[in-house]
Amino acid sequence: MKKVILSLSILLITAALAHPQNIVFKLSGGLSWLNGSDLNAGLAGETAAIKAASQTASGGFEALGSGLGGQIEIITMINARLGVGLAGGYYRVSKISQIGNHGLAGDGTPYDATAGYNARISVLPFAINVHYMVPVGSRLTLDAYAGPIFSIVQFNAANPTTSTIGNVRQLVTFTASRTALGGQIGLGLAFRLLPGLSLIADAFYRMEKVGNLQGNWAQSGTSDAGDLAGSSSEYYLWTYQSAGFQRIGFFDENGPTDAAATAARKAEISLSGPALSAGVRFRF
Repeated sequence: MKKVILSLSILLITAALAHPQNIVFKLSGGLSWLNGSDLNAGLAGETAAIKAASQTASGGFEALGSGLGGQIEIITMINARLGVGLAGGYYRVSKISQIGNHGLAGDGTPYDATAGYNARISVLPFAINVHYMVPVGSRLTLDAYAGPIFSIVQFNAANPTTSTIGNVRQLVTFTASRTALGGQIGLGLAFRLLPGLSLIADAFYRMEKVGNLQGNWAQSGTSDAGDLAGSSSEYYLWTYQSAGFQRIGFFDENGPTDAAATAARKAEISLSGPALSAGVRFRF
């Protein structure tokens, strides 16, 4: 699949350079949504597991949904309607959420506890699009396009926890970077204001995912039992089943060691989802 995408990309660039007629420059920004797959399912499972164990739990770990971004694209027109575009951009999806609970410990001691999950996915997508532009009025043009995407992806997570039992104050962090190959398909409208200047609006859908997220894990904090500290550059994001809930966590190459953990595998994060953008287009 990767060889097919790379071969297609080279063919498209060659065709654009061999038959140039004019240049279109697009600058746009808007909202991107992503599916999240194992990450979002794991966050929902973590919330459900905590609430099942404590009737006083409130809040919850929220799924990653949408975030802002922008992109530029340079399109070389092969003829009046057909063009090949090189695009690059950036978007980020993040969520800060927390769950808390209180009650009585096994010995009757009252307690308060909180757990947070601050997640962020940052993406640098690069795309090669084939455009087909059709005038649908004196000033309006319809632009249909599709092509492969190569993305550089970084995942960051921070899990702060506190508990009055043992006076625990802990922070766990994880950072991992990967690349992804996928594709996108879109439809846009361009409204001409002046010769060479148009307002644009696009709706498109990306299809890609990242997995095997190996990164830097670190633990720091304090408790009545002493300092909490640890680090590793060989941890992964894992998903697994435990007590009927899908869970998410950071473990080494061997995965979770809890005997109750089943169906463990390295998690995937789907970046697939729709995007909406608006901006300007210049034609030279």
